[in-house]
Amino acid sequence: MQIRTSTSTSRATTAAFTSRSANKSKHQTQGKTHTNPEYVSIPSSRKWENKHDTSHHTPDEEKEEPVFDVVYSAVDMITPPPSPKSSPQAPAITSASFEANDRILTAKRHGQLKLLMSEYTALQKKGLLSTDHTYNLIFDAYASLRRDGTPLTPMLKMYEEMLRFDIQPSSSTYTILIRTLCKRDVEVQKVIAMLKRQNARSSHAHNKSNNMAELEAEENIQKALAIFDAAISENLVQFFEPELYNQILRVLSHYGDVEKSLHVYNQLVKNTMPTSATYAALINLFGRVGDLASALSYFEKYTQVKESVGPHDASYVYNALVDAHLKCHQLEGALKIVGEMHSDEVKISTIPYNSIIRYYCLENRLDEAKDLIESMKQSSPQPDASSYGPVLSSYCQLGLFKEASSMYDALVQTDISKSYGNLANYALLCLKGDADNEKVIQVVHDMRQAGLEPDALLAERIVTHFAKLGQASQAIAALRSILEAMKARSLSKGLNQIKNAATEVAVAAKGCLEQTLEVARLLAPHCPHGLPLPLAKILVEDYEFDSNHNILHASDYTLLYDAALVIVSDVSSRKSSLASLQHLAFDLYDEMKSKEMTVSAEIKSRVLAYFNRVGDKKYAQKWESLFNVKVEGFATVVINRSASPSLCEAEEASAAVMKAAIQGQLDQALDILRTRIVDAGLMPSVEPLRDAIAFIGKQGHLDTAVAMYRLSIKCFKESSLDSQRMERAIYMMTNSILIGYAQQGDMVDAKKYYEQIKLMGRYPDGNGYASLLLGSAKCATDEATDALIIYDEAKRRDVKPTTFFYNVVISKLAKARKLDAAMKLFEEMQSFKILPNSITYGAIISACVRAGSEPLAHRLFTEMLASPSFQPRVGPFNNMIQFYVRQQPDRERALDYFTELRRRHIKPSAHTYKLLMEAYSLIAPYNMPTAHRMLSDMERCDHIRPQGTHYATLIYSYGTLQRDVQSAERVFEDMEAKNVPKDEVVYQAMLDTLVTNDQLERAEQLYQEMQASIQKSSSPYIENVFIRGYGQKGLLEKAKAMFDAMTDDKIHADDSRTVIREPSTYEAMVRAYMANNKVNEAKGIFELMLEREFPEKVTGLVAELITA
Repeated sequence: MQIRTSTSTSRATTAAFTSRSANKSKHQTQGKTHTNPEYVSIPSSRKWENKHDTSHHTPDEEKEEPVFDVVYSAVDMITPPPSPKSSPQAPAITSASFEANDRILTAKRHGQLKLLMSEYTALQKKGLLSTDHTYNLIFDAYASLRRDGTPLTPMLKMYEEMLRFDIQPSSSTYTILIRTLCKRDVEVQKVIAMLKRQNARSSHAHNKSNNMAELEAEENIQKALAIFDAAISENLVQFFEPELYNQILRVLSHYGDVEKSLHVYNQLVKNTMPTSATYAALINLFGRVGDLASALSYFEKYTQVKESVGPHDASYVYNALVDAHLKCHQLEGALKIVGEMHSDEVKISTIPYNSIIRYYCLENRLDEAKDLIESMKQSSPQPDASSYGPVLSSYCQLGLFKEASSMYDALVQTDISKSYGNLANYALLCLKGDADNEKVIQVVHDMRQAGLEPDALLAERIVTHFAKLGQASQAIAALRSILEAMKARSLSKGLNQIKNAATEVAVAAKGCLEQTLEVARLLAPHCPHGLPLPLAKILVEDYEFDSNHNILHASDYTLLYDAALVIVSDVSSRKSSLASLQHLAFDLYDEMKSKEMTVSAEIKSRVLAYFNRVGDKKYAQKWESLFNVKVEGFATVVINRSASPSLCEAEEASAAVMKAAIQGQLDQALDILRTRIVDAGLMPSVEPLRDAIAFIGKQGHLDTAVAMYRLSIKCFKESSLDSQRMERAIYMMTNSILIGYAQQGDMVDAKKYYEQIKLMGRYPDGNGYASLLLGSAKCATDEATDALIIYDEAKRRDVKPTTFFYNVVISKLAKARKLDAAMKLFEEMQSFKILPNSITYGAIISACVRAGSEPLAHRLFTEMLASPSFQPRVGPFNNMIQFYVRQQPDRERALDYFTELRRRHIKPSAHTYKLLMEAYSLIAPYNMPTAHRMLSDMERCDHIRPQGTHYATLIYSYGTLQRDVQSAERVFEDMEAKNVPKDEVVYQAMLDTLVTNDQLERAEQLYQEMQASIQKSSSPYIENVFIRGYGQKGLLEKAKAMFDAMTDDKIHADDSRTVIREPSTYEAMVRAYMANNKVNEAKGIFELMLEREFPEKVTGLVAELITA
């Protein structure tokens, strides 16, 4: 994937910057209405421009993750005050400008970049961009909200416009721009460094060189210096803080640009006082260029002024000097500086020692590295994981197992929670040559003890290593250790590798039933859809050829039945020499019976289903007779069905089936069908049975629905109905069972019945198609596209649409913000004389709200209130309130809709009160007392008990927006006193609070408490928060482990607690990698995202992070 910027853009921008000071006096004499004759416009080179959707999310929505601070994270940029110097001709700030500024600040607080850019465009049109202060607010908000890794093209365009209209930049303007350009330059240099390392081992060097050239063409530091010079010419550098100078110096030190660094340093000395960070940056600069003498001279200057620069950590300066010596290959000097740190009583950490250890390792002086570690053990600081890690890595690369083992044993005595790479390297070394192969099991144990787990590829290599050596017992032990160490979510991610490994072990154990069974026992709990076919074959074969069956337990027979079913379900296995299921099923049954064991209900139904599926009625009846003595009598009754009793009796019984189904009496409904209709030889009425099957299936009771479906089909097939009426009846039953499976998200079985309907020469009805669409949402990634495909097919087949059908399709389009398509269907619905109901209006208004179309939403809402078919529902009111709370924050308008809801005597819902609380607590100025009062109002006025989501709103406002952790914690703790259960949304808000406020360890502790307290859903938003937090801290192994613990498979997730990745999850992981300049890894995550086939608009936003 190419990383694109524009060479022409960067040159034009630099030209515009450098011409600013040269033309200053000319501009002042020409007046404000003239444009800059030397201004050069910047062509857009962005493939996806201004497509950010950064609205705050609940678990039902996506949100923009806060931007990672890539450069020297210190404090967040505050909103800049008006500069001490601004244009003397600046117009007075009007009330409209004040309101605009407030909206800009609101967009920043809520993390809404899209809203910010919309506000900027609106201000352009209204001519309200007339002061430097408004521009500063926009620059500051954009710098905070921009997507990490994207070029600064939009910000630079805004700055050029500011110059074009001769609005005088202030010191705050220059500060924001320089700071942001420096940050972007660091991003670019990290990416370039990554690409250079890739080039060293890649054959695609040419393409990557192009990428590097494009990145370098951004010339961010050059632009920052041009702005810096403009500030000098306008005498505004006097207002710069020392940290801004230091930031420029740190970036320049990367390039080794001595001349420009001294230029910046001289201005710093002239206008303010250097700090310790100034000298650290200069020492790094001269160390990089090999000028140790100059580095020492600036260290000497530091020692002369260190008492006057204020409180600071001197170790940073000393550490820089140690690094400078090492870069100049002056090891003795580096060691001397470390000694001086002790004598000067400078706080000393492992950092300088670890730098020296890494130097020794790079020079292959491993004995000296070990000696240094030994000396550290005798005093302080004690060596840590970063001390042992480089030495262990070097030994692993050299294949020195004995030495690596010694270093490994020392490493595991420290905190190894961030040392997965070193542990994995050593594990692989253990598998080589004369190494101690079995020690790899200990490594896996150590990982587990440290909260780590082997990745799937490492796990596969460990297990298959023993299997390929024919060491089945060791391979089984390794497999057991691996499965105990890996978490369920990680296993689901790497299940294919684990299955491959287990199959290799089974091959090694072949011929020994006891060992093969042990492999199957270990793997079966992780294979909800059956054992792997090769393993199943080996297991059945070993069973057939091993006469010692005394070792088998009841659960082992279940494994054998499962293996047999897997084999017969595979077409390629049908000519196998193994016994067929027709014989094996009964052999296993007889053996279990002799041991007084019983066949499980699941196996009973699966075996019977197989016999029925292949049309083997003989063995189906034989199998059923083992468990149901009434089968023969039932068959006799069915055969003697020639004389049909009265139609009234059949209709009455059919109606009774439907009534029992609606009342939830499922056993009674099935019993009525069997005894009063089937056993009595009656033919059921089609419509009641159709509706009963669909209703029961939609409720999730598919076993009952299927049983009723099969009984009904059998009745109709053996009835005296003519072929046309019989086919219609069977079609209606099949359509109903399809609806049940589809609405439960079981698209595999739904498709099976869909194909049956097509074989009849028919297609599902409108409700059937709508149900297919609902079901596909549980396993597909682009619901809007699915909606239109299903809609088009239904239309081609002349399927009569229903209100339910239109409601589902419009809802899917609304969710994808496809307003035009939704409106087209809404108008088509009315042209077909299909009256929209309140749900329809709620869906179409939701489409307007999501697309930001306020006038259309208002018109449709008014039309809904006047519609003769309108039934008062709270949903559409919630949609409008939500619009003015989240999309276009306007507390007064939101409360207007709530007043109208009250006037029409419509009872608010719990969600209504959540939105009201958001109106008071998420829209500035915050009104927290009123937000709190909503908790009592909802109970007092509407008898709605406050829920976790209401408290979560307060926690989010306090902790994430207002950065008031103490108040957030008080709300969190108050829930226990109020006896309100803490649900997932509450924990998410509290975890977001802790992560946002740099309390990651506390967040991890709370996450563990949450997992022990509640059953988490499959939504990934909490995990996304952690990925964001780990990325900010550079803890990429933890971020990736969190990502890997999730799954993409919505259908075959292990259980309801399996977390499903969403687009925001991929975005969070890509951001984490890009924040740490791991471009190759970020691309890998993006490729996985593309495999999910998310909408292009969604993937395009993530692509911007990498391709920018």
